[in-house]
Amino acid sequence: MSAALSVYFLQGGIRRLVFIVRERHGVRHGETTVGVCTGYQWTVNGGVFGVVRYEDTEGRSREAFTAPASRLPLKVGETALVAYSPGNPAHRGVVNGESRPVIVDVFDVLRFFVGTGLAAFFSLVFFWTFAS
Repeated sequence: MSAALSVYFLQGGIRRLVFIVRERHGVRHGETTVGVCTGYQWTVNGGVFGVVRYEDTEGRSREAFTAPASRLPLKVGETALVAYSPGNPAHRGVVNGESRPVIVDVFDVLRFFVGTGLAAFFSLVFFWTFAS
């Protein structure tokens, strides 16, 4: 049972890694356009995202977010360059090239794998201890 659960969580980590790689590839080889800052969203830690509305190649209005910052990243009405993947409607776009460094994504996925491995190890120890 614990092995099946570990494989399930491992599969989730691999899917997350594939998603990150596809997102980065889509932005590098996607479309760019100009959007307009329409407002802000605050995080629970006091950070703020700028909300940038832009129009894709098919004429649909979409939104992208700036990277979180401690002060307002853009003024309302200010324009910003948005890179997006037209073939992926779930992708929100990257404003002014502000994407997380690759190392942050790698550590995010590694943390998941280490956590899953520890959970599998401790469940095996628990199973061995009480099943014997």
